[in-house]
Amino acid sequence: MKPFHFWLAATAVVSLSACTAPSELTAPSAISTVDPLTLTDGFEPAFYLALVQNGYEAPDHLEPERVLQGPFRLYLRTEDEAGRPIDQATLAATERTLIDSARIWSGGSFGVIGIERGTKTREKVPGWITVKWSTSAPAAGRCGRSTVGVDGGFIEFNASGACSCGMSTAVYPRLVRHELGHAMGYYHTDGVTDVMYGRPVASDACDLLPSDRERRHAKFAHGESR
Repeated sequence: MKPFHFWLAATAVVSLSACTAPSELTAPSAISTVDPLTLTDGFEPAFYLALVQNGYEAPDHLEPERVLQGPFRLYLRTEDEAGRPIDQATLAATERTLIDSARIWSGGSFGVIGIERGTKTREKVPGWITVKWSTSAPAAGRCGRSTVGVDGGFIEFNASGACSCGMSTAVYPRLVRHELGHAMGYYHTDGVTDVMYGRPVASDACDLLPSDRERRHAKFAHGESR
């Protein structure tokens, strides 16, 4: 469940996350106390550090803020790594959820400005996030992974059927929202009602929307409360 270092870019380590299939609820660990930041109405310093600097899982080794600050395009691959097609219902539901969620994660300041489908990629191309698929059995129940706040990054979902959460599509909405959150620069949090919660979730949380505190702090991350 923890983000892990995957490969080295020219100037920085690119961090990926691997997120698991739903299961029983797991109690969150307490986050470490952090130094106070300038407070605004509803602003929680510890939560903000968790969300934008990985302060929940690595409070002693905070990441630099890398939240995407402008609109982007999505390249939605239509087949998996072996060239097998992804069903249209999964593609349509994933596309719709990504579009709706991008504006939430940007604090309402921007969204997706274009979508292209195909069998290629736009990885490492500025202004794009590539969505790709694996249909291998997910290792340790891992259903998704993504770059964190990388312009030209990617999201990868497991479309083997093991990550459907009982739905008719290969992946479920909360997973899509969670991985897009990572791709736009967010890390795991400690609350079971958060989309970015970093532990397995209950099966009734498969269509969970970002919590009020996630929305508030997304707005702060994009300058509304600064």
